[in-house]
Amino acid sequence: MPALLVRGAADDRSLEGMKIVLLWLGAVAVAAALLVAAGFRSSDPDSALYAKLAAALSTRPVDRWIAPEWGGEWNLQGPFREHPVGILLLPAAAMRLNVPPEQASYIVNMLYQVAVILLIPAVASYVVASYEARTLAWGLQLLPVAFAYRIRANQEHPLLMAFLAMLYATERARSNPAWTLLTVAAFCVFVLIKGAFAMFAFVAAALWLAIIPRTEGGSDRWAWIGLIGAVAASVLLVVGYEAIYVRTTGESFLEFYRSRRLGDSMSLFSAGVFQHSLVNVWFYIQRVLWFAAPWSLFAIAAFWALARSKVQGRAARALTWAGLIAAVYIVVLSPALVRAERFIFPVYFIIGAVGLVTALRRFDGFSQFAARADRYSWLPIAVWMITFLLSLGSKLI
Repeated sequence: MPALLVRGAADDRSLEGMKIVLLWLGAVAVAAALLVAAGFRSSDPDSALYAKLAAALSTRPVDRWIAPEWGGEWNLQGPFREHPVGILLLPAAAMRLNVPPEQASYIVNMLYQVAVILLIPAVASYVVASYEARTLAWGLQLLPVAFAYRIRANQEHPLLMAFLAMLYATERARSNPAWTLLTVAAFCVFVLIKGAFAMFAFVAAALWLAIIPRTEGGSDRWAWIGLIGAVAASVLLVVGYEAIYVRTTGESFLEFYRSRRLGDSMSLFSAGVFQHSLVNVWFYIQRVLWFAAPWSLFAIAAFWALARSKVQGRAARALTWAGLIAAVYIVVLSPALVRAERFIFPVYFIIGAVGLVTALRRFDGFSQFAARADRYSWLPIAVWMITFLLSLGSKLI
């Protein structure tokens, strides 16, 4: 009888999981149909650029996809080498499958958003209670940053997806070496989309291993091997990318990327670098306070409690990890000559998660509401669909 009960519970979970998958597919299909029917175009410059670059790429032979061109966008001509080609590949492939070129990039980005919503509770469940982790799946969708980036075709959601996937795989690799494959894959996806920014995902995963204790048996050895393997694989990826790019175009991708995108982005030894860095630190702090509102205010209270040693155990370690990652992003990027709110995109969700969980633990009424809401596994899907409709409506008015 106990075996039958266990098997029955497993079957129920399997059916529930299948239902959620079907609901997500249905929601994305409806949203995609609405984008096409509305003839949606984004007013966001980056999104519009990537959508047009992907559309142009889809008309070219696949062996030329590694070398997109500006084609007059932003009044520029010649090869587009601001980033590797990763962000353009899936939209271009979708267009080859007859997804409308004008909306394909936005539809693909919705799939990245779904992956993020699924990964957030998967990662958070290792440091907070199960119902708190599931609350994050719908609660973080209500952040101002989530509204601002709801219908986009740019890099932020795929990068956040890769960031979270790397954390999840690193944790799982502590007990199952097979998860190191996802660690490697997630890091390579990050590199293929945003190049040097992949270092933030590596640091986040390494600090996770150093700070967050294991929740089950196993060893950190395989998790560290996964991170080392990710770096080694990314080196091979970069070497191969450069070789294919040179063979295709006769020019170097890395030389341009190193000198223009990296070399010209910072001036660490200029006279005003310290003052410039402080201005940028304040810029990013302001963005975190707003884009993670209102939970950013509760996150401040949580970090203050940590500083006063009012938080102990696993919660203290999770807060330490979150604070360090936010600091790494802001400190590393503050000397840059170019600043942009999108550069620290994962930080908004990390700080938002800290604040939301803090509010759940401090206010009984809120925690009771979240516990009741947790009965409805479809709630994250409903929130996503409603907020999508609100975003689409606001852009079409």
